[in-house]
Amino acid sequence: MDLVKREGEKFFAGNTPHLASGVVFTVAFSLFLIYTLIVCIRYHQWWWLGSWGVGLVLEVTGYAGRIWYTKNDTSRSAYIMELVCITVAPCFLMAGIYYILAQLVLIYGTKYSYLKPMQYSLIFIICDWISILVQAAGGGVAAGESSSNESTSLGSDIMVGGLAFQVFTITIFQYLWYSFLYKVYKAGKHHGDSKFNPQFAHVRNRRFLTPFFIGISITVILIYTRSIYRLIENSMGFVSRLSTQEIYFDLLEGMLIALAGLIMCFCSPGPIYGRDAHLKLNKNAFKDPFEQEQNVDDSVSDAVNSLAFISNDERDERKGSYLFNEESPVSPL
Repeated sequence: MDLVKREGEKFFAGNTPHLASGVVFTVAFSLFLIYTLIVCIRYHQWWWLGSWGVGLVLEVTGYAGRIWYTKNDTSRSAYIMELVCITVAPCFLMAGIYYILAQLVLIYGTKYSYLKPMQYSLIFIICDWISILVQAAGGGVAAGESSSNESTSLGSDIMVGGLAFQVFTITIFQYLWYSFLYKVYKAGKHHGDSKFNPQFAHVRNRRFLTPFFIGISITVILIYTRSIYRLIENSMGFVSRLSTQEIYFDLLEGMLIALAGLIMCFCSPGPIYGRDAHLKLNKNAFKDPFEQEQNVDDSVSDAVNSLAFISNDERDERKGSYLFNEESPVSPL
């Protein structure tokens, strides 16, 4: 089928999109973006602005492109603008969520996580970039094929690969996320706050931290569902019913991501953590200072306990050997 030619009054990628939905989503994501910008500046959450904020910029750009080709449904530039931006935007949104888990591991302690804080950022954001590059490449190939009046199957297949990798990445992340939540819940239920990192007790005592966990969980499910939909959609091809019927796109793409954006306006990490949180992930984040301190305390306790099982004379002799080694040039006197 020649996808770049019109068939009656139909757009080359299906029926001409409705203007109303494009306007609604453009306005919604613009409002989310403005709010995110204000909050990130106020609470100095630059990492959130650079991930979630960039994702919202892509959503606004993509739906602006959708409005553009509503007015000019033969414009390949408008179609590519919508296709690439809206497809890759959730990758940036998830990058922000990955970083949140890294911070929460720092707040509670690495003993409740399979990975160290910085490892979440490195591993999952690298996976995100792989997905972004593959999807963008697929969109570029599809655009080139359509401009040459060729089948877009190759570009679609490449995008499917990128989307499949994104779904796989989010699946692994959800396992790590819920494992972390379960361990934290179990520790808190039996020991209260005493087993968590004392450095960030002031953050854990904030009233909205529990709803924050719920909001993040729902947001990830929404983005995950959307990604599965886009995977199936692209697997069926650009001319399938799922790809050409706008109602599916509006509900399973626009509505789900808009709900995620709305939830994260209430669960933005800046107001949740507070301005005095001082959560910074650097190379030292591979090691948890609280965990190291506990290990030292445990070692001292073990050494003291071991002295309880020896005689007094032997204990005094062992203590003396610790302080004054025979080979030491320092006199005990």
